[in-house]
Amino acid sequence: MIFVGEQLTDLMEPLGLGWRERREKELALMDDLVPLLKKRATGRTISGLNAYEQ
Repeated sequence: MIFVGEQLTDLMEPLGLGWRERREKELALMDDLVPLLKKRATGRTISGLNAYEQ
């Protein structure tokens, strides 16, 4: 599986935020999504997700 971070940026675009605010929103969203995505992956690797893991 592959996670594409650019699509996350596209998702946030309609909010009309500056790059700093958009980045904060993206990181907050990913804090919630990473555990859910890992659970759905059932042990399989999700390429590109490691950039958001802490």
